[in-house]
Amino acid sequence: MKYDVSVLVPVHNVSKFIERCLRTLFGQTYDNIQYIFVNDCTPDQSIEIIEKVLNEYPQRKEHVKIINHDKNRGLAAARNTGIENAEGEYVLHIDSDDYIELDMVELMFGKAKEEDADIVVCDFNIKWKQTQKIASQHFTDKDQYLRDILNTKAMPGVVNKLIRRSLYLNNNIFPFEGINLGEDYVTTPKLISKARRISKVNKPLYHYIQYNEGSYTAIMNQKAIDDLWFVLNELYNYFKSTKEFSLLKNDLLKGQLIKKLDVVGRVNNEKRREIFETFSEANTVASEADLSFRQAITYKLCASNQYQLLNLFLSTFDKFFRLVQKLKGR
Repeated sequence: MKYDVSVLVPVHNVSKFIERCLRTLFGQTYDNIQYIFVNDCTPDQSIEIIEKVLNEYPQRKEHVKIINHDKNRGLAAARNTGIENAEGEYVLHIDSDDYIELDMVELMFGKAKEEDADIVVCDFNIKWKQTQKIASQHFTDKDQYLRDILNTKAMPGVVNKLIRRSLYLNNNIFPFEGINLGEDYVTTPKLISKARRISKVNKPLYHYIQYNEGSYTAIMNQKAIDDLWFVLNELYNYFKSTKEFSLLKNDLLKGQLIKKLDVVGRVNNEKRREIFETFSEANTVASEADLSFRQAITYKLCASNQYQLLNLFLSTFDKFFRLVQKLKGR
C-alpha cells in the first residue's frame, strides 16, 4: 500500500510515557499513515502497551509494523531501520517519550503538498514537569535555516520535521549507527542542503519532554566526547567538499566552538585544557559566535589560561543554575 506518511518510532525503556504518545499517534485526524515501531530490545513492557492501546484503534491495526532488533543498537540504528522499512512518501520521526498534536500529520503533510516541500518544519513545545515554553523555528529561506542549524541557533533534531523519504535514499544520508551524541546534528544539515524547498507550519505541534534534562553538571564520558568529535569532523569535511563551503565555513566553526565549550563545562577539571585546544581554528570566530553567558566566560578563561579560576566559575555557576531551574519548575 502507498502511504503519504510513515511515522517512525524507536522503542526502548519508555513504558512510563509511551501510552500518551500512542494515543496522539493513533488519534491523528489524517488517515493515510503507516506506523513503524522499532523495538530496540526494550527491557520493559513498552511493546505490550503498544499492542494493548492499538486494540482500541482497530482502523489503524493493518497499518502498523513492529520491527524487533535482535540486540540493542541505539537510536541511530532504530531510526535507520524505520527509514529502510517505511513505505510513505514522507517520514515523521517521533520519540516515544514525547507526544504530538492530533492534527500534526494533517497540517504538516498538507503544507508539504501545497508547497511541494521536501522538508516541513513546525514549532515545538518544550515541557518540564511544572512548566513549558514554545520554541519557534524562524527562518526566511533554506540557506539561512542551514546556517542557523550549523551555528546552533536552530534545533537540529528531526522530530519536528516531516522529511521526504527520497532525500535519505537518493543521497545516501543516514544517521551513523553507534553515534549516540550529535546524531541529528550530523544528519539534518545534510538533508537540508539536498532539499529543494523547506516550508514551515507556524504552530507548536510537537511536545518535547525534558523531565530528566536540565542539568549542566552531568559529566561526559569518553565515548560521548569521541562521538561528538566524530560528528564535528564529519560535518566539516562533508561541507568542505561542496560549493557552499565558503558560505558555511564560519557557521561550521561557530558550531564547533559552542559544542566544545559545552564539553569543557562537562568534563573533569584535568581534561578542560585538552578539550579547549581541540578544533583550535574554531577559536577564530569567538567574537562572532552567539555565545551564552556561561560559554563566553568559559571561552575567556580558557583563552587566557586561567583554568583554576574557570573551575571556580563553573562550580559556582552550576549551583546557581540548578537553583534557578528548580525555581522555574524544571
